[in-house]
Amino acid sequence: FAAARGPGSFTGLRVGLAAMDAFGAAHRKPGAGVSTLEALAWKTGIADVLIAPTTDARRGDVYGALYRRVPENGSADRLVEERPPVVLKPAQWLASLPQVPIVFCGDGAHGYHSLIEGQSAWRIHFMDLYLASTIAELALRPGSEPLSPLYVRKTDAEIALEGTGGPNS
Repeated sequence: FAAARGPGSFTGLRVGLAAMDAFGAAHRKPGAGVSTLEALAWKTGIADVLIAPTTDARRGDVYGALYRRVPENGSADRLVEERPPVVLKPAQWLASLPQVPIVFCGDGAHGYHSLIEGQSAWRIHFMDLYLASTIAELALRPGSEPLSPLYVRKTDAEIALEGTGGPNS
């Protein structure tokens, strides 16, 4: 049993992961979680170039990460994380990236295409964003992650707590 582990909606992640964990327990089968950003990068099928999956994080932010799909001699390709997932304003995310060839994918790339297309070395890879089969494929690979959420953004409660200085302020 496999599920997207994020980044994404806190409630959606918890519900989806809990459901897959319950199915796995009921059938005595293992479960695996797959990063949504990794699944997007993998689904492009592009190798040997930086891939920047970029998704809408709401609140005017995007989730992003950098990966490189590396062909392995005699075995299946592997995905290397070049930069871990972040949540930033679109302009901040793009400004943080190197000025080298990068392929963008995801709904955030589509939403902010005008900022991306302004860079000559960058391009957008348009593809179907349905990820169920890609998540299933990645869940079967060695080193798959557990059915636990990948939170990149702090929860509203954590942000509120930091603003007050403590739980009883």
